[in-house]
Amino acid sequence: MNSGLVYLRPTRLVYLRATGPYETSIPDAWSRLLAWHDKCGLGSPAGRGYGLARDNPERVGHDKCRYDACIEANPLIEERALRELGLITLPGGSYTRMRQATSYDSLRAIVSGLHAEFEAPRDLKLDERRPIVTIYLDDPRRTDDAKLRADVCVPVAAQRSSRDQEAA
Repeated sequence: MNSGLVYLRPTRLVYLRATGPYETSIPDAWSRLLAWHDKCGLGSPAGRGYGLARDNPERVGHDKCRYDACIEANPLIEERALRELGLITLPGGSYTRMRQATSYDSLRAIVSGLHAEFEAPRDLKLDERRPIVTIYLDDPRRTDDAKLRADVCVPVAAQRSSRDQEAA
């Protein structure tokens, strides 16, 4: 597993939102987004997929968690997406990245537990203003289930030291 600190640049995305426990909202959102993509006759793979887990289930409740299934916007789909889905910008910034090579179904449990279980590297903390981002690198329709790769990116921010807090 590759891991480390990365900077994700702001990226314009077409998205479809599902609400509910991540265990059910993640496959629901992807199923509906890929069906829309196919219905549009776009044919070619959607490219990288981005999953945005927006809420901490312990704070909002599992049934109110918002999940956005996203693909990069391009001129071919942007106009249609404005009518039928939505457009957002991926929040750029620093993230810790954990490369996973497993079935995308097994990623649901990882994403679901990250808010509660994440241990930030030294001098960093979880930045709850930004979503946890999963970047799906392979098309599950063209790659063996056990070899699917994804980067799970957790937003981090500098943690103020006790000396910084005393000075403030």
